[in-house]
Amino acid sequence: MKLWLTGEPFTQPRHCYFVEGSVVSFIFDCGYQRAYPGDELPHLTPQQIRQAQYLFISHSHENQSGAYRWLLANGFSGRVILTTETARQLPFSVDDPLILEALSLPGESFQLPGGLSVCWGRSGHCSGSAWFSFTEQGRTLFFSGDYYYCARVNACDPIQDRYADLAVLDCDYGQVTSGNRREDQVSALIAAISEALTQGRPVLLPVPRFGRGIGILTYLCERLPHTDIFADRHFIKELGHLDASWIWVNPAVQDILGSVYVRTIPEDFIALGVYFVSDPQLDTPYGQSLARRILECGGRIFFTGTTEPGSTASLLRHSGQGTLLRYGVHCTQSDMLNIAVQNDFRRIIAYNSDFAPDAPCYEV
Repeated sequence: MKLWLTGEPFTQPRHCYFVEGSVVSFIFDCGYQRAYPGDELPHLTPQQIRQAQYLFISHSHENQSGAYRWLLANGFSGRVILTTETARQLPFSVDDPLILEALSLPGESFQLPGGLSVCWGRSGHCSGSAWFSFTEQGRTLFFSGDYYYCARVNACDPIQDRYADLAVLDCDYGQVTSGNRREDQVSALIAAISEALTQGRPVLLPVPRFGRGIGILTYLCERLPHTDIFADRHFIKELGHLDASWIWVNPAVQDILGSVYVRTIPEDFIALGVYFVSDPQLDTPYGQSLARRILECGGRIFFTGTTEPGSTASLLRHSGQGTLLRYGVHCTQSDMLNIAVQNDFRRIIAYNSDFAPDAPCYEV
C-alpha cells in the first residue's frame, strides 16, 4: 500500500489521505477548512478521486468530512463507509452508504471485495467517531482518527495491543506540556464560570455541534449543581438523542445526563446562568447576536477549543472580550506516545510532534 498525505493538517487542521493498495484504493477522511480561503480543499488529484473505491469518514466534523460534495463533483463514485451516528450528523445526505455497525462489532474485522480487511473502534472524540485499521496482503495501516481516551461522555474502545506497519496518530495539541491534564482543565473552567456567576455575570460557552459541549455539561452538573443551564435547540436535541445512541455513551454519565434540566435560551432577556450555543466560532447570526447580548449584560465568553483565524471567536478572543480555557478532546505528543507504547507500530506519523511526516507519500 501507498499512503498519500493530501490534507495538509500542518497549516490547515484538515485531514484527508489517499491509500493506493494493490487491488483496493480508498480515501480516508475528506476535510474542508473554511478558515483558509483559496486552500479549503484536500490536495487530491482528479485521478486519485476517480480511482478511490471507498471513502471512510472517521467522524462528522467539517475538517474530516466537509469536502464530500466536492469529491462527488470531481468524479468520486465509490461507496462511503461510516457509522450510523456520523451519517446522521452530516449536513448532507450520503447515497447508499455502508454502515460500520452493520459490517462488524467494534474491535472485529470485516472483509471488503478485493481483500481489504477493516477493523474499527469507537474513538471517544464525539458520538459516532471511530479509529480504523486496514490490512491488505499482510501489510497494515492504522488511523487513530481524533482519538481521545479521556472522553467524559463518548464511549471509547482503547487502542491497545495492535500491530501496524504505519500508524497515523492524533497529535493535534502538539508538544503542549502545561495545563494539559483533564482535571486541571476542568478545574480552571469551572472556577472561571463560578467566579463569573458569583459576580452576577452570565457565561456563554460556544461549543461544536457534536462532542465537547455535553462533556462540559456533566462537570457543571456535578460541581455547580444549582446553576441554571440554557442552550440552543440543537444542543437540547442532541442531549435528548443520547438515549437512542446508547452504544456511544459512557455508562458512568448516563444518570447525570438523564436528570439534567436544560432550558431553551430566552429570546427577550438574559438571566444569570450558563449558556451553551452550538457555534464554536460564533460565525452564525444567532451566535453573534447571543454573544452581543451576553457581553451587554457584563457577561463572560469562554472558548474551550481552537478559535480559527478570521472567525468572530478569534476576533473576540484577541480583543479581550473572550477567554480561551481549553477543554481537551485531542491528544498531545505525550498522549500519543503513551498510545504508541501500548501497541506495536513500526512507524508513526503524528502531526505537530517529533514524529511529523517529512514526505508526501509513504510505502506501507
